Amino acid sequence: MTAKRRTLLQIPQGTEGFYLEEAFRHRRIVALLDGLYESWGYLPVHTPIFDFFDNYKPLLGDRALESVYRLIDRDGDLLMLRSDITLFLARQMGLALRAEHLPVRVYYSDIILRHQDREDISRNEFFQSGVELIGRQGEAADLEILLLLERTLALVDLRAVIHLGSHALFAACSAGLSEADRQALGAAIGGRDAERVAGLLQSRDGVSADYLTRLFLFIGDGAELRTLYLEGKRSGFLPEAALRELQHLHSLLEELSALATRPAFRVDLSEIGGQPYYTGIVFQAYLENQDSAIASGGRYDRLLEFFGFPAPSVGFSLLLRKVEPAIRDQGRFDRPTIERVEEESFAKAFLRAEELRKKGKIAVL
Repeated sequence: MTAKRRTLLQIPQGTEGFYLEEAFRHRRIVALLDGLYESWGYLPVHTPIFDFFDNYKPLLGDRALESVYRLIDRDGDLLMLRSDITLFLARQMGLALRAEHLPVRVYYSDIILRHQDREDISRNEFFQSGVELIGRQGEAADLEILLLLERTLALVDLRAVIHLGSHALFAACSAGLSEADRQALGAAIGGRDAERVAGLLQSRDGVSADYLTRLFLFIGDGAELRTLYLEGKRSGFLPEAALRELQHLHSLLEELSALATRPAFRVDLSEIGGQPYYTGIVFQAYLENQDSAIASGGRYDRLLEFFGFPAPSVGFSLLLRKVEPAIRDQGRFDRPTIERVEEESFAKAFLRAEELRKKGKIAVL
């Protein structure tokens, strides 16, 4: 193989191309999800592929800052490639919306680019499908988004478990910590490091490190959550804001148990949100035998306000290309049989093919 040929066959690390039957199947899955979101009253949106980096820098945590791709444009301005559709969408909506437009329901399906760990160079390019409900707060809005995620997964027969937690609970219980200790506590909770969590909480007056460690490492059902809530209420270990959030989670779980088509939800209080802009519930969906989430989301009531338009919001995104190999479709996304049309002249073949296409069939000349 020549050096030129070898260069032509290479693509940058972490990027992806897919073609023909695989691309056809992907487009069919996207169309199916788009139809679901439209049936719930959501409208499509498209965000720019790049934007000014300084618009988003204050909203990016240390890890996100390391992962975004940056470039200089021809005028010397620093840009960033789209690494999170929610951020780019919030800026667009913040500029375009007015109070009389609310509530607004939108969905998207598009590519994001972000650098992964150096040990994992297999993916830097991802395809996200997701929805955002803008201008609604409270239990009904949270339930709508959670149930739409559950219906999304059910539609493509993905039997995932959705772990439901709360950034608001973490914020209430970590109030008073220094920013460094707060970040360290969040990392310890996310890593489910009980010893580290207890150590960071041990020095706080009037706080039971044992109880809060059990709280933030809790995974269970509604009845178990209720028991944990009552213990916190009787003992006085929890501030009022934390008690309200536990009540909210318990109420959500009761409604979801009645309305979900599958038993797909569990409370996981180590889920505190991977993005700094979350303010309320947060959740991630996991498939068996996969070590990272396939979908994530939550409530971010102050994000649009950062871009000049105060509006509560909640949404989720699904890493679609990540889950497509696991979708059991029994052929429903395969390309239909192609009918080859042969006639004595091109004109006759063309007219015959048009008749077949009007009937929904695929015809080639």
